[in-house]
This record gives sequence, structure tokens and C-alpha cells, in this order.
Amino acid sequence: MADDEDVEDAAEEPHEPRIRVTKGKPWRIDAGRRAKWSAEDFVREHAVEIRQVGDPVLHTSAKHPKLSKAELEALVARMFASMVAARGIGIAAPQIGVGLRIAIMDVDEAGIVAIDPVVDEVSEETEQTSEGCLSVRGFYGMLERPLGARVSAVDINAKRFAIAGDELGAQCMLHETGHLNGELYVDRLKSREDLHPVEPDDTEEVGA
Repeated sequence: MADDEDVEDAAEEPHEPRIRVTKGKPWRIDAGRRAKWSAEDFVREHAVEIRQVGDPVLHTSAKHPKLSKAELEALVARMFASMVAARGIGIAAPQIGVGLRIAIMDVDEAGIVAIDPVVDEVSEETEQTSEGCLSVRGFYGMLERPLGARVSAVDINAKRFAIAGDELGAQCMLHETGHLNGELYVDRLKSREDLHPVEPDDTEEVGA
């Protein structure tokens, strides 16, 4: 997912994490993995090009992964490096050409790796918000999203957990889960008039 928050947000006071673990203790991208996987040399070696809208892998429901823990961790590392290179706050495996139900949700550096995520609940309260996507490069859209969401999933160790998100956190969780169902945020726009080009002077925030 693209990170399209206003630049002024960077100057605001620190806020509560917008993605929180509410059940279980999942395997996460901790500080050590983050430092290693975001290092310049690692990113250069492992990051791959993000697939763009129109690529069949993005428009097909992903499948349950049947990989060993080592294979899962290697794939997650490649996904994370690709996300860092593209300046994202989330990424789904189909975005690097792998049609498996694995997503990283990294708003506020949450480091959540969700396998087979399921949206359990969304809030009735919604807001009109801007949204960007690593797979829709150069554009952002205006659409309505719930202000809160709850998702359950399994981690790399096949342990079940649940997370809750607010505002951008909920947006990222729903955005990334949508990718695994073959959906992009542009599919949810009421009109193509709600899709806008990123201006050259703007920071293109890339999320999922």
C-alpha cells in the first residue's frame, strides 16, 4: 500500500500504533530483521520490481501457501525489501508475482506478516480518504473506507493471531487483504474521476 499521508503528519506528536495485536503473539518483523532487510545492500540484492495493474497475478485470487518456515521467511524478506525499495507501508505477495496469500502490514512499523488473513469485522463508521498503491504507480484515489477493522490470520509458525486497526491501519489491512482476493483499490472507486495523478512535487506514498 502507498503511504499517502500528508507531510505535516510527520511533525505531529507520536500517536498510538494504528495496527495492534489483539490475540496471540505472532512472529513479526522485529527490529533485527527490519535493520537487516532494509539495509541498502540487502534491498539491492533481494528487491524485485512491483507488478503493475493489468498483470494477471494481481487480478486473481491468491492461494494458500504450502511452504516450509524457511521458505516463508525467505519470501517475506524479499517482499519486505521490495516494499522498502518502493517506499511502501504494506505489500502482498502477488505484487512481486507470487500468487500466495501472504501480506505484510507495516503501518507504524507494525511488522505484521499475515498468512491467509480474513477480515472479521469492519466499523460502521467510514471516511472518505486518499489511497495509493505500489501496483498503481503514479496515481492515488479517493474512496470510502471503514475507520476500523479486525483481521485474523496465521503467522510463519502457523500460529493463529488477530489484529485490529484504526484509520490508516485499518485502511492498510483492508487494502492488503484485498490484494489477496485479486482486488485493487481502483476496483472500489465510484468513478474514474476519483483517480488522480500524483503531482511531481508531491511525495508518492506507497502502501500496499
